[in-house]
Amino acid sequence: MKNTGRRLSLAVAASALSLSTVFTMAGSAQAAATNWNATDTQADVVGAWAHGDYALIGGSNGDWTVHATVEDTKGDGASARMYFRWRLINGGFSDSWRITASGKGNTTSASDSLYRWEADTEQPFEVKECIVDNGWETDCGGWDVPHPLN
Repeated sequence: MKNTGRRLSLAVAASALSLSTVFTMAGSAQAAATNWNATDTQADVVGAWAHGDYALIGGSNGDWTVHATVEDTKGDGASARMYFRWRLINGGFSDSWRITASGKGNTTSASDSLYRWEADTEQPFEVKECIVDNGWETDCGGWDVPHPLN
């Protein structure tokens, strides 16, 4: 009876280890996301905070995936806006898109992806922040690659 219990415990432990290995291997195919932000870059303006994360999904033949958030950080009645565009391997840029958040502490988020071999290999995207008052952009930073990519 003692041997049977020991064998059963070893079998359960071996099964758990095997499942753990399978899940670890499956998880390693996905790259961990890296946080980014536009603070202290040319894109930065007071009252808007552009930040998010990015990852290479699917290995060497996968896609760059970016999650972007803009936060209105100033209670001045104006809104915060963030523009995003991909830097292409051929030296050009994708069409830009924008998101806007209104009201101090409010955020708006969006995501985008691009096939890895279409994007610049070192600095795949860039952003800029703007302040919007009554529908008009009153202050904008310049296009820049966010930290930690720049």
